[in-house]
Amino acid sequence: MADQVICALSDVFARWFAYQQQRGIRVCCPEDELRPSPCRYDAQHPELWKPWSRPAMSDLQNIASALECVFHPAIHTYYGHGYAGQITASFKGLAVTLVQPWNEEDFERLQQNLVAHVLMLRRLKLPITLFLATVPDESRVISLDNETGEVVLEQLGKKKRWVLADSLPAFLQRLSPLPQTLVTPAVPVNLPA
Repeated sequence: MADQVICALSDVFARWFAYQQQRGIRVCCPEDELRPSPCRYDAQHPELWKPWSRPAMSDLQNIASALECVFHPAIHTYYGHGYAGQITASFKGLAVTLVQPWNEEDFERLQQNLVAHVLMLRRLKLPITLFLATVPDESRVISLDNETGEVVLEQLGKKKRWVLADSLPAFLQRLSPLPQTLVTPAVPVNLPA
């Protein structure tokens, strides 16, 4: 599973960067200029970035243990592979922004947010999901179903969920790059009620 997630994520990055380059878009993180990251590769242009892979894979075992649960293996790979900036893409017309840590500080913050998310779900007696991406509608998030490994669009704090893909690699493979600045749906999205 880990190899499949890494291959699919690497493919998303490659397709996204090629898409930006074909359109003459410089891949920048101006809002992160003051935040250090191994993603920065050009001292003359510190706003430019590219994904950075960790020499040794990290995982989320520390927070899974603290929550006394077992996380789906795909989530460890998705967040433990390295660092990246924001990747904007479309999934069947739904604009998504992949959540990725920018540096170690972001990785720590991400873990805190995952803990808060899981605790909220437990309090509401909902199945555990682990968020992967944001969408323009802030009341929804794209998550990994911790039990099944399916990627779902969930209504935050509600039982309402729509299965988007049967696995994280399948979800990532179906993403179509969007211009770096576009965060609205590319086409109307019709989801079941």
